[in-house]
Amino acid sequence: MPIARWAFNIRQPLLLENVETLVTCLTDDDENSGKVTIVPMTNLLHFLPKVECDRLLQFRVEDDMRRGLIGRLMIHAFFAAFHGCSWDKLVFSRSETNKPILVEPEHLKSISFNVSHHGDWVVFVGETSGAKGIKLGVDCMDFQEPGESFESFLACFHDQLTSKEVAFMSDASVTSTNSQLRRFYRIWCLKESIVKALGVGIGFNLKSFEFSVQEEDETLKPILSTTVQIHEATPEFSEEGWSFEEALLDQNHCYAIAIQSEMAGCGSTSDGSEMQRLDWKTLLKDAVQIPAQFS
Repeated sequence: MPIARWAFNIRQPLLLENVETLVTCLTDDDENSGKVTIVPMTNLLHFLPKVECDRLLQFRVEDDMRRGLIGRLMIHAFFAAFHGCSWDKLVFSRSETNKPILVEPEHLKSISFNVSHHGDWVVFVGETSGAKGIKLGVDCMDFQEPGESFESFLACFHDQLTSKEVAFMSDASVTSTNSQLRRFYRIWCLKESIVKALGVGIGFNLKSFEFSVQEEDETLKPILSTTVQIHEATPEFSEEGWSFEEALLDQNHCYAIAIQSEMAGCGSTSDGSEMQRLDWKTLLKDAVQIPAQFS
C-alpha cells in the first residue's frame, strides 16, 4: 500500500539559504547579504491559515510551538505533494477527539493521515493512493528518564498494560533499567498508534488489546513482525487487517505506525519502507503564503 512516512527533526535551524524563495519577502536582511541567516520560526506562520496560527501562538514553550507548527506544515505538504492540492486552498478542522481532519477539498476527505510529535521529532503518515477503508495511526516517543525507579514508574500503568506486556518490559534477561524503559516506550508507542488510527480519545481501554513482540531489539530498520491480539473486539475495533511498523528515529526516540485495511484478503499492508527524513527545503517546496494572517 502506498503510504508516505515522514520524519522531521525539530532541531534543524531554519536557514534562509534553504528556503530563500519563500521567506526573503518575510525578512529585511540586506545588511546580512551573503551571511548565513537563521530565519525566525514564527515567519512560517504565514504559510498556515489564521485559525491554525492562533492555536499555535497559544503555546508558551517554544519547542511545543515548533513541534505543532512543523506538524501542520507536514499535513499541508502531504496533500500538496501527493494529491495535487493547492497549499492555500486546504481547509482543516478537528474531530471530537482533537484529531486533525480534512474539510476541503471534499473529495479527499476519506484520505487517512496522522501526525505525532515528542522530544526532537515530528512524524507523519498519509495514504497516497486514495484507497478507501484505510486507517493510519502514528506515534513517536522520547526515551525520557522518569525520575523514579522503573518499578514505581511502571506501576502507574498497570491498568493499561496486560501481564504479557509487563513481563516483556520487566523480563529478567533485560539487564538495565534503560533497556526496560525503552521496552516500555516501545509498547506504549504501539498502543498509541492504534488509538490514533481509531481516532478515539482519552478513556479508551488500552488493556483491551495486547501486543506480541517477535524481535526484542529495535533498530533504524523497520520491524514488521509485531502483532496484536484484541480481547474486546467491537464493530469499530476488529482484529482483522492490522499491521505495524516500528523502529528507532535515533538512539533516543522510537516510532510506531498502525495500519488497518478493511480490504478482505489483502494480507499485510506494511512494505517495510523507512521513514523519509525531511529538511526544510523539502517540507516547504510547495508552500505558498496565505494572505491576511495577522491583520
